[in-house]
Amino acid sequence: MNSRYSLLSFIVAACLSSACANQVYHPKAIEVDKTADQFAARSLNSLELRRYMQSQGYPAEAPIGTWGLRELTLAAFFYHPQLAIARAQWQAAQAEEITAGQKPNPSISGNIEHHSKTDGGVSPWTLGIGLDIPVETGDKRQIRIDQATNLSMAARIDVGQQAWQVRSRLQASLIEYRAALHQSRLLQREVDLQAAIVQMLQKRLEAGIVSDIDLATARLQLQKLQNTLAAETARNAELHAELAVSIGIPVQALDAIKIDDRLPIIYPIEKLPPAEMQRAALLNRLDIRSALARYDAAESRLRLEIAKQHPDVVLSPGYLFDQGDNLWTLGVSLLLGLSNKNEGPIAEAEALREVEARQFEALQVRVIGEQEQALSQYVSRLAELAKAESMVEAQQRQIAKSERLFKAGHIDRLEWTTAQLEGLVAEQGRLAATIRLHKALAALEDALQRPLNDDAPLALPEQNTEDMPS
Repeated sequence: MNSRYSLLSFIVAACLSSACANQVYHPKAIEVDKTADQFAARSLNSLELRRYMQSQGYPAEAPIGTWGLRELTLAAFFYHPQLAIARAQWQAAQAEEITAGQKPNPSISGNIEHHSKTDGGVSPWTLGIGLDIPVETGDKRQIRIDQATNLSMAARIDVGQQAWQVRSRLQASLIEYRAALHQSRLLQREVDLQAAIVQMLQKRLEAGIVSDIDLATARLQLQKLQNTLAAETARNAELHAELAVSIGIPVQALDAIKIDDRLPIIYPIEKLPPAEMQRAALLNRLDIRSALARYDAAESRLRLEIAKQHPDVVLSPGYLFDQGDNLWTLGVSLLLGLSNKNEGPIAEAEALREVEARQFEALQVRVIGEQEQALSQYVSRLAELAKAESMVEAQQRQIAKSERLFKAGHIDRLEWTTAQLEGLVAEQGRLAATIRLHKALAALEDALQRPLNDDAPLALPEQNTEDMPS
């Protein structure tokens, strides 16, 4: 009886200890008003953002004078909700690693009987206690861990992939915003010159030098330019709001800073020959590395399904107190693979591995094509900008010549103003070529997933300190 009571005491203690270790559910509701208020309170001058930017080499005390692509990218890394989603997905994948590493719990069963008839001095009770201890074979647990680790690695790489996508969208928005500002300035200068021409033609009409048709044509051209300027000015506000969205902040937060609206000069990239660019794209792109991790996960799944052909073993030690007799038992059970050898799941795993392999090959082909196309377009845009620059230089020489002739009295103010207007047309062509080159460089960076004009790497913040639901 002492052994019986000792066993029962052990079982009760084990059950109580496992109950004490259980986690408690804590609800976490989404408070819509709170999250909306938190978003509205986001600022590019917040202390948390400043600490993050300080970790990237920015001084803690001195304010940032102008915000360019690098500074705005850091703000987007800190605030953009897409990165919070990617981090949450990575955390879920990490939790799956814990699940994969768990060993199966043993189970316990028991029964009690009371006999109505017994011989004298014999206990009327029969007590039985049994344990089922599952034992995995074929290294299945380690294979599950390998599969979950590969999927977790893919999810971690996807965080970086999302960060690059955030930077790419921000860069595209910033290029469009800067282009619209420069275009508005050129249009304003064109409107001013055209208005001056209209005034001069009005005076000449009054003097009987020109006809009504000349003045009407000039006024019509001025009206078209004014309409174009008004549309471009309205578009500036839209692009300003789009820039705020690409960072993940309200528009008023963007109003509180000065954006660097200059279009940086882009020089020919000579650091990477085409062959090295292709190799860099195939080795550096995050989607390539993520696809490799997912293929490794598919390999692990196939290994797991093959390992399942070996049945797991269940050890069943037990104790039975039967009317005064102490009986100890040990049972062994396993699943016999008589009707199937797990052929179906193995075939599915093989097919899925083949799908991952074909998807990886297709991704490689697409990456090579994108890189070659982007590089070719970049080279073409460089040549286009060089041609536009030469046209601007020619117009500037012509304007300088017209100015000398005007000062010497050989041409009148109308001719000189018209020459300046022609020069603006050449500047607009150069601006358009510059914008196309910036977009071509951005496309080449996307193909390589690597900044080409900025060698300093940017690190993502570990987490956003805002208490917002993920």
